[in-house]
Amino acid sequence: MKRLAILVLAGVLLAACGGSSRLSMADYQKHLQDDGKPVESAVKALTSAANVTSLAQFATKADAAEAAVKHAADDLGSIKPPKDAEADNAAIVTGLNAIQSGLERLKKVAASGSSAAVLTAAASLESSPELKDAAKAIADLKQKGYKVGFLGV
Repeated sequence: MKRLAILVLAGVLLAACGGSSRLSMADYQKHLQDDGKPVESAVKALTSAANVTSLAQFATKADAAEAAVKHAADDLGSIKPPKDAEADNAAIVTGLNAIQSGLERLKKVAASGSSAAVLTAAASLESSPELKDAAKAIADLKQKGYKVGFLGV
């Protein structure tokens, strides 16, 4: 009897931890929106001509953007979204990881001092298939009624 009580207690504790439970639509939207806010700030700082006056400054801002994107990718990759958002979430995480890698390349290219090389690397990042797939996934989530925040801009 004692053994059965321990097993039942263990089962209750595991269920309470929510190890395999999916997020509700509202909770998932909160992750999307909360993860998008720091990405939005970092991207605005990176792309604002007034904020970037040198390639060294660009590299610093790219570093901040990379950290924000990594955090968003890590968070969205660690959660269990609603079933109808599962494939879209995976595509978004892949897209965020591609952005992170692209920003890493941009930082290295900026360190070389070549503005033309930075523009080429940025164009390569913008045209990546992972970003196109993430954009489709975000559009799909919006069509399903999800409010995705900045990630949907």
